[in-house]
Amino acid sequence: MDAPLDMVNGAKFKTNKHGYVTVVDYYNCHTVIVAFDNTGNVRAISAAKLRSGLVTDRTVPPESIMVGEQFESAKHGLLTITQVESDNIVVLTTVNGEEIRMLLPTVQKMKDKLEQLNAARNTQKSPASLSDLTKRNKKTKEINNMFNKILKDYGKY
Repeated sequence: MDAPLDMVNGAKFKTNKHGYVTVVDYYNCHTVIVAFDNTGNVRAISAAKLRSGLVTDRTVPPESIMVGEQFESAKHGLLTITQVESDNIVVLTTVNGEEIRMLLPTVQKMKDKLEQLNAARNTQKSPASLSDLTKRNKKTKEINNMFNKILKDYGKY
């Protein structure tokens, strides 16, 4: 059976976290051999995961993806992740250039709390229903009711 048109040898796909991959060989929809453009690592993946970008490069440590991320700390202010060392130690720098070391679980908890706060802020700002979008004060409702009554009664007298 021939490969689909998007799975021919040499086709490039963008992954969610690890750049681009190139199709090396297509066997079937469950086995597609790809090579990462950044590292040259070769691995097999399903065609569905390849199309959706869910391909991960196993040679790249997952912690290195965090480098460059910024988040706010109550104690230190704005922090930037500069390096992830072995033994789950994260090196952070403040705006002043001061270097701080924290454990990876602590940093992840801080990031999760920040994401939860941002999610809570976003949900509070957006209206929940159509009546919230058309929120009117009491005077406006009375005036609208009066106009509706006038329009209904128009022509009866």
